[in-house]
Amino acid sequence: MAINDKKLYLLDEKAVTIDSNPSSEGTYRLYSLYPNNTLLTNSSGQPLLLPLSALKTVDIPRADRLQLAGIAPLFNLFNSDPQKRSLAYSQLKHTSDSATLSILKAALAKESNADALRTGKDALYAIQLYKASTTVSAKANIDSIADNWSDNAPVLLRDYARSGFLNQETAQYAAAKAAGLEKRYDNLQRVQHFFSGLSLGSILVLIALGLAIVYGLAGIINMAHGEFMMIGAYTTYCTQIVFTKALGIPQTDLFFFFALPCSFLVAGALGWVLERLVIRHLYAKPLESLLATWGVSLILIQTARLLFGDLTAVKTPQLLAGGWQVSPHLTLPYNRLFIIALSMLVVLFTYLMLYRTRLGLQIRSVTQNRQMSACLGIETRRVASITFFIGSGLAGLAGCAITLIGNVVPDMGQTYIVDSFLVVVTGGVGKLAGTILSGLGIGFFTKISESFFQAVYGKVFILVFIMLFMQYKPKGLFPDKGRIAED
Repeated sequence: MAINDKKLYLLDEKAVTIDSNPSSEGTYRLYSLYPNNTLLTNSSGQPLLLPLSALKTVDIPRADRLQLAGIAPLFNLFNSDPQKRSLAYSQLKHTSDSATLSILKAALAKESNADALRTGKDALYAIQLYKASTTVSAKANIDSIADNWSDNAPVLLRDYARSGFLNQETAQYAAAKAAGLEKRYDNLQRVQHFFSGLSLGSILVLIALGLAIVYGLAGIINMAHGEFMMIGAYTTYCTQIVFTKALGIPQTDLFFFFALPCSFLVAGALGWVLERLVIRHLYAKPLESLLATWGVSLILIQTARLLFGDLTAVKTPQLLAGGWQVSPHLTLPYNRLFIIALSMLVVLFTYLMLYRTRLGLQIRSVTQNRQMSACLGIETRRVASITFFIGSGLAGLAGCAITLIGNVVPDMGQTYIVDSFLVVVTGGVGKLAGTILSGLGIGFFTKISESFFQAVYGKVFILVFIMLFMQYKPKGLFPDKGRIAED
């Protein structure tokens, strides 16, 4: 394999090869090749690390290296990398050598990776299918390929059907199995689109929830709402730095779960400051509030860029890495399942706060009629400050969640602010149920349209659809009724 990968060197006239990845100093671990393949160590018993300049490269002509092409996959069957093993399995599908078949069976007996095992079984069944001499044996192997259902199973079956290798009966049987697998795959793709829409809708609901409360109460078009989401994301990043650098705990998932309340509190506190310093003086001036909050958003974006640079990333907690494999071709990522669960939990707590607490009663009262609420003794300014704190905190919580599915950049809020306003306006200003339904609906329609069109055209389709919808329902899905609607 050292010859095949052009990693053959001489050290003191002995054949050695190098590790795949260099160290931070540009040095490599060395392995002897003959008579034993072992890691070389120094006099202290530590791995020997040398730069490539200290080694003599051995050049093998390409014609000689090509002679190894037939046996290279056999070595990779026992490679430590599952992807290389999968590739090696796929390269053996058309072999007819009995010795190779026995090696393949031995490798499959030791295979521990599910994806590689599926690919390996595919190769084994394909070899046995082309070696089958009876219709019964051929159909049994066709059934095995269909039950195993790897990524290439429909292609294998269709190729066999077109070849007419044994007889017409087995060819038609293979074609029917391939068509059945493709139909099942299409159904699973619909489920995948449904889940993707639910995931995107949950993200939109999580982001728009705070905006809906603030917009409904104050009527302020807060263009800086997306930047509070960005603040929550950077709070998560800072929490990770504290755990890894300050506390010296590099391998832990606790930082993310600490970051959830921290992102809510930090973003909420900055939202409270914004309301006290800027928004409070602009309640009766919607155009000025739009321009002012847009200026605040630019300031926050540039501040984040100066402090953190253009691109940072939060390490995904090990607990949320990977996914739940429902079937061979349907995997639901744990991070998106967590976002869906978090959105449901946040919606539940928001509902309980609005409809089961005294503060929620005051918020709904001020949202419906600020002047009458003031006449009844409600401190409308205090309620507005608390509402901005909660709304901004929810945006920060959304930013923390979004670090699970993307990088943290200074202008990340700009990506979601338009969709957030679309969710709020479509659902009905200040309406919790409307925010939930419109957020999920826009998420579903976005993913469905992207499955038929490109992402850009899918977004255009959603915008046109919302424009037409607002022509017939200008006050959203849940408009105010009675005297409130007249006001």
